[in-house]
This record gives sequence, structure tokens and C-alpha cells, in this order.
Amino acid sequence: MRSEFEVYNDKNDTYYSFRPLSFEKDFAIYSKWMNQPYIAQWWGLNKSREDLAKKLLAELEDAHQELYIGMIDGKPVSYWEKYWLKEDILSQYIKTEPYDQGLHFLIGETDYLGRTHTSASIAAFTKMVFEDPRTQNLIGEPDIRNVKVLRYAQDNCFEKREVVKLPERTSVITVCQREKFFEKFSRQSGRLYKTTSSVFPSQEIHLGTGL
Repeated sequence: MRSEFEVYNDKNDTYYSFRPLSFEKDFAIYSKWMNQPYIAQWWGLNKSREDLAKKLLAELEDAHQELYIGMIDGKPVSYWEKYWLKEDILSQYIKTEPYDQGLHFLIGETDYLGRTHTSASIAAFTKMVFEDPRTQNLIGEPDIRNVKVLRYAQDNCFEKREVVKLPERTSVITVCQREKFFEKFSRQSGRLYKTTSSVFPSQEIHLGTGL
């Protein structure tokens, strides 16, 4: 059974967490987010509640992916999907390794849009994905026109690999490699960034290069 994942970002004194999406608990906020114009522009799911309910129930039954609600200091603010590339249609267009995973996301609460929380949320979710030691690469496929997401991806160790024409859009394939990610971010459970001697001197001595 999937459980909640949480990390602390000491750079902005904020907790970022993800819990499995529940249809009963989360459909109302999912529907609200999907019908916001700035989200509908990219997701195309500004539909009736009935159509969205069918869509979400089908997504929840799809065994190759997992759906999450992202929270900031306990408040639901975002929607996330992670999925196995080998079992996804995207694998027909790009090369993948056996345990590569992909992600999709949106920030649904406008107060949390922007570099501070969007970038940190991506980093936190990436760290959760890499909790599976088999996964060496996390792959994004943003629309080539979505320049903001592409900037956030670059901030979080995603490197542009190629541009592919998919049935519904032209996407930039971006790849975050496990070891490159952990060169920047902490391996320590519950913490987003590496500790520094100036902030956590005793932990730095104890943890050494294990971060």
C-alpha cells in the first residue's frame, strides 16, 4: 500500500509531501484544477464533472501509473502522475531503460505558482520517484511551448534529450539521471537539500559523504 512521502526544504522552511490520490476525497479539487484556464491550456481537461469523473476513475485503474496529490505544509496544491515508461505509449517514441519512470504534474493553487514552490515541488517528487533504487532515470515530456516548465526542469537536473512529435503535441523529452540529481540534492531521508556545515555542523560531520 502506498504511503505519504514528505521532505523538508530548509531553504524556505517548508514541507513538501505527496499522498496517493483518493477519488472520494480529491475529485472536487481535481475537477476545480482541471477547469482553470491556465491548466486547461496544457491538459485539455476542462470538461463536465461527469466526463472528468470517468477520466479520473480510468486513470486510477491503470496499473502502470500512480496518482498523487502534492501538498505544501499540509495544504493540497498540486496533482502528480508517475508511470513506468516501458508500459506507456511514450516508449514507442523514445529509448528507455527497464525501470525508467515518467511524470506529469500541475500546480492547481495559484498562490503556489512560481519558481519558489514549483521548482521545489518537482525536486521533492523526483526524490520520491528515486526511492525506488531500480529507477535510474526520470523522464519528462512537456509541450515544447511550455517554456516555464522547461525552465523548472532545468533547475532540477533534467536535461533535454530530444524533441518528439506525439499524437497530441510536440514534446521536449527531458531526462533526470539519478546520480546527477543526488549530486545536487540530499540522499538523506526527509530532507530535500544537502546539509551544510554552516547550518547543521554536527550532522555534516556525522553524515560525511553519505548525502
